[in-house]
Amino acid sequence: MTPRADRKKQPERTTECAVCHDQVMEFRCKQCHKPVCDDCAFKIEHGAFCSRECAHTYRDFKGDQKPEPRKRRRTSIVLVAVLLVLAALAILARRMGLVPWLAR
Repeated sequence: MTPRADRKKQPERTTECAVCHDQVMEFRCKQCHKPVCDDCAFKIEHGAFCSRECAHTYRDFKGDQKPEPRKRRRTSIVLVAVLLVLAALAILARRMGLVPWLAR
């Protein structure tokens, strides 16, 4: 018999709501991680919270973390444009015979 088979199965622990203390938790506050029941949860598009203050704190914190605009796209476009111009100049120089190492 293995040691795991000897262990008794632990009963599932339930956590009570941190606001009303009467009901079983359904959510955890997305800001402070307190257990909250469905009736007490303050729900907004960002998730469930234990209070309006936690919801506002979370929203304000997330609002301050706006991603910086991506500059890679502009850099990629410029790089492609430069390469196309260089390729066009090389083809033109080859056809005109201006550069001996590009000649046929």
